[in-house]
Amino acid sequence: MKRRDFFKKALMGLSALTIAPTVLAEACKAGTAPAGKRVAKNKERLDYVVNAADAKGHKKFKPEENPNCLNCKFYEPNKKGKDDSKTPGYGRCAMMANKYVSQCGWCKSWRKV
Repeated sequence: MKRRDFFKKALMGLSALTIAPTVLAEACKAGTAPAGKRVAKNKERLDYVVNAADAKGHKKFKPEENPNCLNCKFYEPNKKGKDDSKTPGYGRCAMMANKYVSQCGWCKSWRKV
């Protein structure tokens, strides 16, 4: 590898590291709650918030792990392997009594998949 190529790749990597967190934060936006479904409300029994960015002050929130419902072991985005197109951005949560939660949400029971 030439020296010039090395520095190009190094600069590209550094720029990706600075841009990626803002892009990822923008990518996860809570959609509208599914109509006619049981939807969990903010500040229910588990300190649930619709947007994980709102939980940054909570003592159990660890931003370095990128915690949100989408990567939680209790979140179920699909039912029986089928895409539920009536509830985009929402899925059932076992910890919330199978109520629908936003994939961008967070609660204090969050566990990494």
